[in-house]
Amino acid sequence: MYVGANRRANDLTIKGYDFTPTRLVLPGIPILPNAPLNVGQVPSEGTILMAGVRTDPTTLHSARREAEEMLANCRGRVAHREYHALIELLDANPAFIADAWVRETYLDLAKKKLLVRRRGRIEGQRRIHPLVVAGLVTHLIDRGEVAGPEKAFGRLEELGLLRYETAKDLYYRGRREDRFQAILLERPELTRRVSTEAGNALLGQIRVLQAGETLTYRGYDPVRGETELTFHRD
Repeated sequence: MYVGANRRANDLTIKGYDFTPTRLVLPGIPILPNAPLNVGQVPSEGTILMAGVRTDPTTLHSARREAEEMLANCRGRVAHREYHALIELLDANPAFIADAWVRETYLDLAKKKLLVRRRGRIEGQRRIHPLVVAGLVTHLIDRGEVAGPEKAFGRLEELGLLRYETAKDLYYRGRREDRFQAILLERPELTRRVSTEAGNALLGQIRVLQAGETLTYRGYDPVRGETELTFHRD
């Protein structure tokens, strides 16, 4: 949630706060159980047993910039009648449906029967997801079975999971492509103003991590059972 303060002219007295709902979307990289890979499960189902999920480090600034750039690119393409760009944006990250322009444009194009997908395979649709490959590579490195990513690609080929070049390609796709980056989506149309007292009360509940600090929340999920969520600031 983005917070903006309203101040009186020529002084620093806060008159109230504007609260803008936001959503930070972080692609998850699977954490595997600390055990040898189940080589039979990945090829047959394209899935792996996970012990958890981790995310790459990010900042709100970079996540906001990434979302703005992806939206600007899509707007430009749609303006040039590349209507399939909107579907490709949602393929890359369905969370963009929270954006007002995306929703309105989607409905408008659908009514005009212009919401069509470009021919060919859906971008990123593969038997094994690039972030799953990233999880496999990290698992092999963390267990000390290999010394780095390049060795991990070879190990995955030895296990019969992926060819070396395929593993390398998918791994680095997961590191560099826009669809695997964190995005920050703001909802300015839902901004609301609250009093100074209410705003200060909410801000008082916020925990700001210091450099090198870690904060862990523990809870229970009816489906997943005991859960743990850890935040760390480098």
